[in-house]
Amino acid sequence: MSEINYPSRKHENPGGTTRDINAATRVQQALKLCAQHVSWDQIASECGYSSRGAAHNAVMRELDRCVVKNVDEMRTQELYTLNQMHSECWQLFMDKANRGRLFAADRILAIAERRARLMGLDVKPDDTLEGVTVIRSYGVEVDRV
Repeated sequence: MSEINYPSRKHENPGGTTRDINAATRVQQALKLCAQHVSWDQIASECGYSSRGAAHNAVMRELDRCVVKNVDEMRTQELYTLNQMHSECWQLFMDKANRGRLFAADRILAIAERRARLMGLDVKPDDTLEGVTVIRSYGVEVDRV
């Protein structure tokens, strides 16, 4: 079966939630390219996004939704990359003769911040329940009248 590229159309509800029929396929391809550390410009070009920002937003939206099958794999690969960079910067930071120690410390903090966001360590408990209805059972029976 051949892939069909439908021309993009303007939607009647600008700013709404309408998605085109190829959106899921395009974002899956974008996620795969992102995992390979392809530039946002190239991802936009290959996946049919209007700009690098549109490609970035689509990938980030899918990562937040966790709809795509390979999101966990992508997060694992990104975590591995961050750990490698942290290790390199840590060696530079620990070298007392290194004149760029403060720069290495700055990079370590930036990598740690990115890792915390990736792993969801900075999410407040209140933020996780937005839009969710919680039903609690208290184990107490109420007399019926």
